[in-house]
Amino acid sequence: MSILEDALPDYLTADQARMVERAYTVAAYWHRDQTRRSGEPYITHPLAVAAILAEYGADHELLCAALLHDVLEDTSCPETELAAEFGETIVRLVTDLRPLDDPALLAEGWAATTDERVLTLKLADRLHNQRTMRFLPPDKQLRKARETLDVFVPIAGRLGMDEIGRELEGLARARLDAGTQAFLRVITAGAIILPHGVRARWIAEWLGELHALPDRRARRRFTAELLVGMPRLAVMLRRP
Repeated sequence: MSILEDALPDYLTADQARMVERAYTVAAYWHRDQTRRSGEPYITHPLAVAAILAEYGADHELLCAALLHDVLEDTSCPETELAAEFGETIVRLVTDLRPLDDPALLAEGWAATTDERVLTLKLADRLHNQRTMRFLPPDKQLRKARETLDVFVPIAGRLGMDEIGRELEGLARARLDAGTQAFLRVITAGAIILPHGVRARWIAEWLGELHALPDRRARRRFTAELLVGMPRLAVMLRRP
């Protein structure tokens, strides 16, 4: 608990601080037999999310929601039990967070209509997951990195959370770059048959398309199709 205690805002009252500590105790109990892909106890994740929010001076309700944010989804804890102890406001922050796990399934304009505190919680959750993403399968790493750039970095900017936005962007771009370099090397080798004067422009365009693809399988298919079609493109570009 010390990592959270060290970062707790000074303006929390004694009662509020006790509620945050109770949220940690409850979360630790329900996650007690769970581990992350890294092998660490699962509670390290909600604790890290709460610590990120504490650095931004989040109120006690948001800190409690951070500590409890995976309890309803990943354990058998009843929602009624959580509401009875922490109140409807904190439970609503937790339940409203869950649909944000897949923004592609949400209605258009969801970010503008979602409670800013829920968005803030999601940004902290995504930041810690991005920091520890190396333990996920490669395809999922790339998909989440692209989603982070397209969806959550702009939200961070809108909420004025520039430091989180910059770190999210840096982590996501590093992951995407690592995931595309092998394919880019293959494409660059194949592009040697293109006219020298236009080769760099085409490679840059293809790199952008590689980054936009959702997973390794799509990148592999895209690269194979490019190589098959490259001789025809080379002939077309050499025509007067």
